[in-house]
Amino acid sequence: MSTSSWTSNTLAVGGSLLKRAPWVWAVLGSMAAWILIGVVTQRFTLGSLTINATAASFLAFVALGQMLVITGGGGGIDLSVPFVITLSAYWSCGLMNGSDSRLLTGIAVAMGLGLAVGLANAAVIIGLGMPPIVGTLAVGFLADSAVNVYASHAKLGAPSPALADFVRGSFLGIPRLVVLAVVLVVAVGLGLRWLVAGRQLVAVGQGEQAASLSGVPVGIIRAGTYLASSVLAGLAGLALAGYNNSAFLNMGRPYQLASIGAVVLGGTFIAGGRSTAVGTAGGALFLTLVLTLMQSSNLGIGVQNVGEGILIIAVLLVAGGGSSDAAAARRGGRWRRGRQDPVANASPLGRGGDVSSRTRHEARP
Repeated sequence: MSTSSWTSNTLAVGGSLLKRAPWVWAVLGSMAAWILIGVVTQRFTLGSLTINATAASFLAFVALGQMLVITGGGGGIDLSVPFVITLSAYWSCGLMNGSDSRLLTGIAVAMGLGLAVGLANAAVIIGLGMPPIVGTLAVGFLADSAVNVYASHAKLGAPSPALADFVRGSFLGIPRLVVLAVVLVVAVGLGLRWLVAGRQLVAVGQGEQAASLSGVPVGIIRAGTYLASSVLAGLAGLALAGYNNSAFLNMGRPYQLASIGAVVLGGTFIAGGRSTAVGTAGGALFLTLVLTLMQSSNLGIGVQNVGEGILIIAVLLVAGGGSSDAAAARRGGRWRRGRQDPVANASPLGRGGDVSSRTRHEARP
């Protein structure tokens, strides 16, 4: 075999692998950023990767919930997550007030607030038909108002010492937050692949009409993703408060666009229908390492914000192009099937007519 043919075959195999496992880009980018940090700081240690992985765990919690919303398609996106984080941190700290005896109450409040915001998001989007980008932002502003009212009338509390010790501790030399993030990634990834609800979510993202005709409760499935996203954001706010030993206004703001960027960077289609939990976690780590790299380079905060924004926009543009191509391919496939089967195309059910027809014939004895 000649060198040119071997090279072309290698590139073809590599390209095919990257298409089947898009999370590889996030992992490779994270390794490259880690190496560059070592070059800039002249301290190439495993400890720097561990510290960044701990910081990335908070983003991974939020991004995994965001990934579920995006996977459901329909323009799904959750812009309320930063407000849920701050709201959860403030109210849980206020109730715990530095007491271990109120730890369970603080956890329940964080999850309850997440459920409340998730239900509100589902109500305005699924129930009222409001666009997700508008509905979640509106609900987020309400949550932000609740934080401001609470902060102006109540004394700022403190997280439980047991909570602070837990989120700062380690298990077998690995930070507990990283362990929790890995467990969550595995659970979400297996759930999407093996659970009925997970497969239904992917089906809804790939084609809402086809999923509905197949009996999938589209509205319930999508509503569940907003609940999961808000609950994970609430728990992330609780963990952040414990790690920082306090809550502060706008503490969730960095996670709004970063959670979306981590999801898309990890290989999830922004249009829905395909997602990867491992890639989302890798995207969270990559964005965290890039931010650390800019800080290590002594760049100003303004330059850091601009650099992070440009990176996220570039990722969204690339992902949006890929999603548009996939959507165009699906539309082209439906157009061709419609031309080949004019009877089904003329059905009162539109493009789904041939599906219902097949179902009736298959159900006959």
